[in-house]
Amino acid sequence: MQTASQHLKDVKQAMMENDLAKASHYCTLALKAYPENGDLWVALSDISLRLGQNKSAINMALKAINCAPQLCWHYFHLAGCYIHVHVFSAAKKVLEQVEKNMATTVCESAWNKLGELYYMTNDVDGAMRAHQRALSVAPDSVSTRNHLAALLRFKGQLDDAQKLYLEVLERDPANYQACYNLSQLRVVPSDSQLITFIDNCEHQLAQNHHGHIMLNYAKGKVFEDTGRFDDAFASYQNGAVCKRKQRGYSLERDIALMQSVVKVCDSLPAPANTANTLAQSPFFVVGLPRTGTTLVERILSSHPDMVSGGELNAFPMALLEAGGKSLTAGLDGLDSTLINALNDAGLAKLSSRYLQLANNYVEGAPRFIDKLPFNFLYCGFILHAMPHAKIVHVKRNPFDAAISNFKMLFDRGYEYSYDLADTAHFIAAYEDLMQLWKARYPTQIHTVEYEQLVANQHVETEQLLQFCQLNWHENCLHFHRNSSASHTASASQVREPIYQKSVDLWRQYEPHLAPLKTAFASHGILPTTARNYHE
Repeated sequence: MQTASQHLKDVKQAMMENDLAKASHYCTLALKAYPENGDLWVALSDISLRLGQNKSAINMALKAINCAPQLCWHYFHLAGCYIHVHVFSAAKKVLEQVEKNMATTVCESAWNKLGELYYMTNDVDGAMRAHQRALSVAPDSVSTRNHLAALLRFKGQLDDAQKLYLEVLERDPANYQACYNLSQLRVVPSDSQLITFIDNCEHQLAQNHHGHIMLNYAKGKVFEDTGRFDDAFASYQNGAVCKRKQRGYSLERDIALMQSVVKVCDSLPAPANTANTLAQSPFFVVGLPRTGTTLVERILSSHPDMVSGGELNAFPMALLEAGGKSLTAGLDGLDSTLINALNDAGLAKLSSRYLQLANNYVEGAPRFIDKLPFNFLYCGFILHAMPHAKIVHVKRNPFDAAISNFKMLFDRGYEYSYDLADTAHFIAAYEDLMQLWKARYPTQIHTVEYEQLVANQHVETEQLLQFCQLNWHENCLHFHRNSSASHTASASQVREPIYQKSVDLWRQYEPHLAPLKTAFASHGILPTTARNYHE
């Protein structure tokens, strides 16, 4: 007779082969022999999740806990199930319960797992608390320091974050993540030793190691901050070439998606009910990444009557479901085929499902901000589903927007940005699309020009608040004092007062931008006309 461990090995092998029917069969047989084995129940729960049987997955996870109520990992699995189905309130309850149970736990990996799950539920304080416990039981840990430093940066505690990253490099000079994250913390001074750390790290990594991508972007940032723009461009370019090789990109696919969205939105009837029947009012901040969307979000969220949900995937996810796919398909599932297949029944559920997903982060706030830049693509769907929603479009000089995107190593998405010509063609298509939305919804979309905002902060902020029907509040001028966490690439910059040093920064790189300028010119976008383009 096989042991439970042998059965579990067979189950996992079948799962690795993606033969879920066989895995389920093996697991069911094993549980007949070992009904009190929690690991087998967890495996069956995993299989159920992969089959889209979410309720069954949660029930199996609960049975695993009943088998071994003292084992924190089964609670983690249950919380993961709730996160998978986007029910964060239930996940948080599980995590809070298991944290109490773990009072005497001295396992670093368990505390770090708890921290990761707390973070996935948008509980940064819980995540910090868990990673701090992990560090207390493993004071020399490199991975825990990296986790904790990232959270400290989000919270604006930059000195503490820097201290931890430097401690990481003392213990592990080949830690390319720490090098990269140090480069992003703040402006790198000319006497910084960071370039030495980066060079040491490069020498310790194998030639084809993916960590060189991060190190190239880190070097680019150091060189830019210290005025070595030619060296900066070379480093960014090297990083971008390597990143593009990792994952292919089709500009045609993105353009086709924009065209499909417009075509389907053109066919939609006017909303039957224009009265605001929603208990909540969403305010969408859209645009290209790295163009001031986080700045505008922080200004708005500094108002006492506004809550920020950050960069929510709630609307694309709701649209994904409206098109008949599950959330597990991810954003890559949002393609032209899905958009063209949308029907009235699916679209009718958009607003309620959107709010359900958004409330994982905003918890029923009457007014909240959704700052996913890429929602610019879905303005037509947003305003059809929620006619009284408001959209703030943040616009920047396309040349500055392009170089700002090109310099950024994104965690995911924005694949166009790793090639200058693709970036120009994408930005031109985006500007065309936003011009169309603005013409169609002139009173529901307010444009904030980044250059005007940093030059005339008070006037632009007043106009922004008026559009959002918010009374004037001085806090909005002092957004850098906002203590709430920021999870975006601009998490460090928003801790500073407003500045103008990024305006016309692209000029520093102009000798290297021939592909960008040529591609922009094919759309009529020239350096002399860029600021007035598509007004």
